[in-house]
Amino acid sequence: MKVSKLLVVFSTVVFLFTISFTEARAANISIRSETMVRFFERDTTSKTDALIVPAYEYLQFDVGEPGVNPLTFHANGWGRLDLTDNDYFDDQADGELLYGYLQYLYAEKGIITRLGRMSVVAGVANESLDGVYLKASFSPAIDLSVFAGLPVSLSDTNGRSGDFSYGGRLGFRLAASQNIGVSYKMIRNDSTDAEEMVGLDFGLSFNKLLFTGASSYNFVTDGFAEHSYEALFGYAKTHFNLFYQLYAFEDYFGTGDNNANPFRILAQTSEKLSSYGLDISHNFTDFVEAGFKLARNDYDQGDASNYGALTVAWHGEDLTGIGGEFGVSRGGENDRNDMLLARIYGYKEITGGMLLDRLSCDLLYAKYGDPIYDEDTSIFFSIAGSRKIKIDNLRLKVSADYERGPFFDNDFRGMVSLIYLYSNQ
Repeated sequence: MKVSKLLVVFSTVVFLFTISFTEARAANISIRSETMVRFFERDTTSKTDALIVPAYEYLQFDVGEPGVNPLTFHANGWGRLDLTDNDYFDDQADGELLYGYLQYLYAEKGIITRLGRMSVVAGVANESLDGVYLKASFSPAIDLSVFAGLPVSLSDTNGRSGDFSYGGRLGFRLAASQNIGVSYKMIRNDSTDAEEMVGLDFGLSFNKLLFTGASSYNFVTDGFAEHSYEALFGYAKTHFNLFYQLYAFEDYFGTGDNNANPFRILAQTSEKLSSYGLDISHNFTDFVEAGFKLARNDYDQGDASNYGALTVAWHGEDLTGIGGEFGVSRGGENDRNDMLLARIYGYKEITGGMLLDRLSCDLLYAKYGDPIYDEDTSIFFSIAGSRKIKIDNLRLKVSADYERGPFFDNDFRGMVSLIYLYSNQ
């Protein structure tokens, strides 16, 4: 059954690909395939510390080049086969078509049209949709994007009867580097409003100063869900980043009863979180950068926390570098928000290596002021390497992770991945 599901996913991709282009030989065709096998141990309903070995295939098709060919086709899907045939993935999907759409680009008029399964990002909307998307520029200063169709996230929630989503964004360009937009989205599940949001976003640049921000309002809960603002400024070799964010959980996660948002339970906490702070970095040389971070988190129903960290990074002329971060978080009267964090990472391009030509590693250590499940420390270590095989456009990647802390006593994970790239031009 699992093999059949995997084949259905990629048969769908190939079918769409075949019927969409009768003159495929004349178009630029590119294929990216990544086959990976993972190894880890987990408790299942039938066994403790069972070995889980899933094999994944990620396949991407692109026919034509946007900007060169008016009509192009793009598709991406994945499938999974459990090589150990246990019950770990019984309640999870074995594959999915992530996107598969036709795109028509009329560059002279600034018109983009997409039809099929796609990811739509338009202001407050960030949805996976089976439908249609249109973006058009009415003048150098005004553009409009609209979308409509069936939300993919609700396809397994009581079927698709009565499901529908629509919305869009109206953008205004005040200058070459200044824009403001108003957006809206509506999602209906089983003919009932599941989400309805309106948002405002902007990006304003003045010389070396950049302001960006976004606010959103939830019509289902009648409250502002988010305010997020950022200011970036560069002077000589020093860069400043000021930020402020406010999230009202009741409005940010609050949705209708038939919504598929996995975090909607957080809306019941009625918590409000505001976060603000400053990041400063300085380039001492062309290869060395250092700085510090300061941040504060205020909770409406809990103690505030303050975080401070020092950062440093070095990178060479090739793909070689090393860096780290050392931070401390302090809370209020209790130790719940107290934490010490240390991280070291590195990556290197290996010339003439026998086994690998790229290597990276990451080490993270955390110590908690208030133990979690009787554990007050956690360690995470990851190492990954890859090598280009003699066959053109074929790369082998190998990685291993180790984690110990409140949630895992000793957890080892491994992955082997084979990536293949093809283009007929």
